Amino acid sequence: MKNKIEQANPDVKIIRGSFTSQSERQLIFQWLDAQFYHSLGITVFLDRTQGIDTQWQLLRLYDSNQSDELLGVAVILVGGTCFWLPEESSSAGLLCSTIVKLQPHRIITTSFGRDILRSMMGHQMSILQEYDQSVMVCSHRFPQASGRFAMTSDIPRLIEYQHLYNQERSVDERSDWNVLIQQAKVVVHEVDGQIVSIVRFGIETHRLVSIGGTYTFSEYRRQGYAERVLAFAINQIVESGRIAHLIVDIDNFPAIKLYHQMGFEDIGSSYVGYLGYS
Repeated sequence: MKNKIEQANPDVKIIRGSFTSQSERQLIFQWLDAQFYHSLGITVFLDRTQGIDTQWQLLRLYDSNQSDELLGVAVILVGGTCFWLPEESSSAGLLCSTIVKLQPHRIITTSFGRDILRSMMGHQMSILQEYDQSVMVCSHRFPQASGRFAMTSDIPRLIEYQHLYNQERSVDERSDWNVLIQQAKVVVHEVDGQIVSIVRFGIETHRLVSIGGTYTFSEYRRQGYAERVLAFAINQIVESGRIAHLIVDIDNFPAIKLYHQMGFEDIGSSYVGYLGYS
């Protein structure tokens, strides 16, 4: 991937392409690690893009007067997903303009990035759908926890869960349950031999493990089962020396209430936008 340098204005420059050197690679990952609560997605996404045979772009915005001063990083699968982590500076919109030119279908960023993206809506780009989310973390163990890792014999119930979860959250997620079970990514709680509540592990780094997809079958709700299986999952994460991390839609009030009751801390916000182009 050939690098392209854009002198967006005298104060900043944008570099498109792969890392210019090993030292730049280290600089970018150190910058992301310093913001690890908010960079979980982009860190893992950046790692994965380097091993796939698909067109992708690494964009970074630098202060022209300080060669090691990053003002934002974005990773884009062209025509696909973009993760963008901006610094809150007056120059952030310049990187956003470059991102939009590559026409990603979905952009994941901060609330600051959301505001910049919205300000750029016009004849060439529109936001088709968008979600504001809360970022929450938990790092303590729970004495009362109940659950187990899913097994292949659980797959019929997990398929049922996926269908119902998609309906309730208006999403179209699909899962390879055999792979997830082999990777110990699914935790369940059962009552009288029936799975009643489920939570899943997502992406992870040396600091954080994301959890999501929390669901309790409707006839078993408001009985504490989600809290028990979440406690079991969080204990697994904390015992590994890491922090449980989750992102939840701000309109998912029952889930947010549960997380707060369990002691999760709000540490920021996130945004997902689906874009259309004319």
